[in-house]
Amino acid sequence: MKTKILFIVAVMLAFVSCKKDVNSTDNPGSVNIIPASAVPSAVIAAFSSSFSGATETEWHQGSDDSYTCQFNMDDKRHEARFEDNGHQSSHSVICLDGAVPNGVLNAFRSVYPNDNVYEWKLTNENTWKAHFMRGSVKWEVTFNNSGSILETEHD
Repeated sequence: MKTKILFIVAVMLAFVSCKKDVNSTDNPGSVNIIPASAVPSAVIAAFSSSFSGATETEWHQGSDDSYTCQFNMDDKRHEARFEDNGHQSSHSVICLDGAVPNGVLNAFRSVYPNDNVYEWKLTNENTWKAHFMRGSVKWEVTFNNSGSILETEHD
């Protein structure tokens, strides 16, 4: 019995010692917005080759030296992720309803500079809803077409 207890304690200590410490921030889901000039040329070349019609681009740098670009193309909002060598690792459409207007994107970024929208929705009332996470809390912010905030909700 004593051996079993010592084994369990040893296993528990091993798990505690393997815990990864992450710097705490007010917004653990925050992003690092960077200018296109700070993105490696291999990434820019790969992006331009794959998404030549992209507009309203916004670049984010990940902590793992990856680069993500959110952009409008073909009347949709997209997100593409690249490794620092230019290899595209993912692509998804984050708004099927339409290309998000520049005024709405700028308004969102001015109020929420460190948040990353995982989904945009165009409503029947012709307003835009941005969905994003702050830690484990879901946020939804509604904008009119000129970029004014109409409503803010979170869990």
